[in-house]
Amino acid sequence: MQLIKKLALATAMVAGFSATTQAANVEISKPMARAVPAVSTNSAAFLTIDNKENKNITLIAAESDVAARVELHGHKMEGEMMRMFKVEGGIPVPANGQVKLQSGGYHVMMMGLKRSMKAGDQVDITLRFSDGDTATVKVPVMDMRNQKKDMAHSAMKH
Repeated sequence: MQLIKKLALATAMVAGFSATTQAANVEISKPMARAVPAVSTNSAAFLTIDNKENKNITLIAAESDVAARVELHGHKMEGEMMRMFKVEGGIPVPANGQVKLQSGGYHVMMMGLKRSMKAGDQVDITLRFSDGDTATVKVPVMDMRNQKKDMAHSAMKH
């Protein structure tokens, strides 16, 4: 199993950016990170995780050298106000199911940026799962200002 993970990761690295990254039993697709002005200290990344396993797993952590701290976050309505929160215990990915990390929902929050994140850049994010699996994803940085769904997230305080 570990050999398959390493071969899949090595193939992805050699091939360069791919819209889909696969590790043993998960497939990561549609990665993107928010471009932010050079003075910004935070950004967010979004992607889709498909669980190819017949058992539930949990995304338990994310890491990247682009930020001092990387956390899994979500949004919830409290009265008429949308609030962001740090996810405790991870993000569940159902057996043979999918979870979308997207604006206004679950996402990877990168805080204390160590460098600028401008459109056209790329960042590496490593995802860690409850079954011991990891996947390093090459995430393109995109200008997301014109996406209507993104409006909820851009107004959030972190």
